[in-house]
Amino acid sequence: MAKNEVHLEIKDPTRIIKQPEYAVVQRGSTVSFECKVKHDHTLIPTVIWLKDNGELPSDGRFTVDKDQLVVADVSDNDGGTYTCLANTTLDNVSASAVLSVVAPTPTPAPIYDVPNPPFDLELTDQLDKSVQLSWTPGDDNNSPITKFIIEYEDAMHEAGLWHHQTEVPGTQTTAQLKLSPYVNYSFRVMAENSLGRSLPSEASEQYLTKAAEPDKNPMTVEGLGSEPDNLVITWQPLNGFESNGPGLQYKVSWRQKDGDDEWTSVVVANVSKYIVSGTPTFVPYLIKVQALNDVGFAPEPAVIMGHSGEDLPMVAPGNVHVTVVNSTLAEVHWDPVPLKSVRGHLQGYRIYYWTDQNSSKRNRRHIEKKILTFQGSKTHGMLPGLEPFSHYTLNVRVVNGKGEGPASPDRVFHTPEGVPSAPSSLKIVNPTLDSLTLEWDPPSHPNGILTEYTLKYQPINSTHELGPLVDLKIPANKTRWTLKNLNFSTRYKFYFYAQTSAGSGSQITEEAVTTVDEAGILPPDVGAGKAMASRQVDIATQGWFIGLMCAVALLILILLIVCFIRRNKGGKYPVKEKEDAHPDPEIQPMKEDDGTFGEYSDAEDHKPLKKGSRTPSDRTVKKEDSDDSLVDYGEGVNGQFNEDGSFIGQYSGKKEKEPAEGNESSEAPSPVNAMNSFV
Repeated sequence: MAKNEVHLEIKDPTRIIKQPEYAVVQRGSTVSFECKVKHDHTLIPTVIWLKDNGELPSDGRFTVDKDQLVVADVSDNDGGTYTCLANTTLDNVSASAVLSVVAPTPTPAPIYDVPNPPFDLELTDQLDKSVQLSWTPGDDNNSPITKFIIEYEDAMHEAGLWHHQTEVPGTQTTAQLKLSPYVNYSFRVMAENSLGRSLPSEASEQYLTKAAEPDKNPMTVEGLGSEPDNLVITWQPLNGFESNGPGLQYKVSWRQKDGDDEWTSVVVANVSKYIVSGTPTFVPYLIKVQALNDVGFAPEPAVIMGHSGEDLPMVAPGNVHVTVVNSTLAEVHWDPVPLKSVRGHLQGYRIYYWTDQNSSKRNRRHIEKKILTFQGSKTHGMLPGLEPFSHYTLNVRVVNGKGEGPASPDRVFHTPEGVPSAPSSLKIVNPTLDSLTLEWDPPSHPNGILTEYTLKYQPINSTHELGPLVDLKIPANKTRWTLKNLNFSTRYKFYFYAQTSAGSGSQITEEAVTTVDEAGILPPDVGAGKAMASRQVDIATQGWFIGLMCAVALLILILLIVCFIRRNKGGKYPVKEKEDAHPDPEIQPMKEDDGTFGEYSDAEDHKPLKKGSRTPSDRTVKKEDSDDSLVDYGEGVNGQFNEDGSFIGQYSGKKEKEPAEGNESSEAPSPVNAMNSFV
């Protein structure tokens, strides 16, 4: 008996118990990947490293140290997938990780900012009118200090309010400051560089200077009267800093400019106004205001001139006369009033003017008056914008700072006729085949007596070219006019304006179209009220319509020829027999009392064609024509076409009776039936 033995060995599988991990490193740094392998003790694994499934670069920067792969001085090309592969004689395992290379973080730039505030302020060399200030600069924060700003506070007069004192270069740490009398000083310093200004330093110690007399007088001194018998003297007072000492007051002095009076003076408290009463009206005065305090007076003040109060002018301008330049412009002249009668500053002359056209219908107090003021001492002025053909009244008054003087006597003048404005409206109504009716409203501003209207018109063709211009005169009392003998289905352009003896006014224009035919193919409501103003396309002038009409006419001519040929040959139409056997209800003959066409008789019978009394619904007029009239074929007034060229309506006619003997009819077939047979 055969026998086979097998030896089985059981071994532990190879495993990676510490896998490499994903890494992100900066360019130029060092990175390492770890790969620990556990295996059967009887097996010795071989561990190799791969990059992107290929061998590692051999440039010396890649080293394997036991369970680690170390990459030094990493570059962008080192990014990729790194794989740890462990092989034994029994099995193999692998693990991978990705390396990403990024740019290194830039070195932070130095911080630039405004300077830190100065500190350690100190006052030295303290004198009555100057002091030395010193300080220690703060950090410049990487931007050199360009200058120092010095401010002061007056704790006695304006506590908490800082004023600009001076500026010094950024390299200085001391400054000699000029001081004013009677001020309790404190100082602070700010540094400035190219980025801005620092916060203020802490305030220095206080320093009080001695009092002195004022070194300046009030500014903006004026003398103007508020009433005819006073003089109001005003000035801008000194502030506390400018007072230079306690007890600030003002000495106010005045006298008449043209008199021999001495100066009158009064000392007032720290105010800004003094009123002198009992003065004559509008008299020039010399005025001065001087500051003083407990120490003494300010320098001698400057003298200014003022006036006592104004009163209304006493005299009206004389010799007022008007020269009419044209229908909308007049020139007014007047004599100046004596300056003494003005009793104030002459500001000019004022003209009041108004029209009396409707004064009979309303109270004169409610007439609207227009005003024009001419500055200074002018003695003439122009009145523009007048209404033509109007009756005007005007007067002139002198004006000063107090108001107006009395009015001059009224002067009356008339403006001549002017050209009228355009007619208020123009519309074209009741368009017909060869006529248009115009209706209009007169001009809202006739500016005179209307003498006539002028109407000009011209046709416009399909290419918008203008035809010859027709000129027509219409009486002034008309508001409606009918133009006859016009071309049908034609667009016309109208120019319409009114006239006075002064000439022609502005024109108004309009356009309208005569109708295509009397049947009212154009909707009746289009022309009424709107005068066919919109541009409609004249279908009769369109190429496609003309071609369609020619084709239809040719087709009818062919049908007629076929009918006469069949008649000459004699016999019935095959279609006729079929119609007799199976009548078509849509082409059954209509009874005469229903208003149909009559029978179509043979020419040899010489019988008149019976005419029906049927009237088309579109209110067209019947045509009393012969049997051969194209009206029976739809070419006349009763015939209409659709847009595609197809015929509108039905053909109708009585069928001929067949002879009892069965002979063929010798009468000519009806053209209508012939057309049906042909179709």
